[in-house]
Amino acid sequence: MIYNILHIENPVALLSEAFRILKPDGAMSVIHWRSDISTPRGPSLNIRPTSEQCQQWGKQAGFKYAETIDISMMAPYHYGICFYKTEK
Repeated sequence: MIYNILHIENPVALLSEAFRILKPDGAMSVIHWRSDISTPRGPSLNIRPTSEQCQQWGKQAGFKYAETIDISMMAPYHYGICFYKTEK
């Protein structure tokens, strides 16, 4: 699981390394601050990557499939994505 990709200078490199070390049928998740709503805490909205941006980074890193996960019941200010090495 990866949190707060916004603090990484090269997120594609980080996700590429995660892809490299995962088992062939492995999966990895990313949880990040939502950029579409104002929140009482967290980083500035303008530096938060969107879910779409994170999914694009995952694709560039080699992941074949990304699934958005609804985590709003547990974390209303965050979104979740599960990346898979193979098609689901």
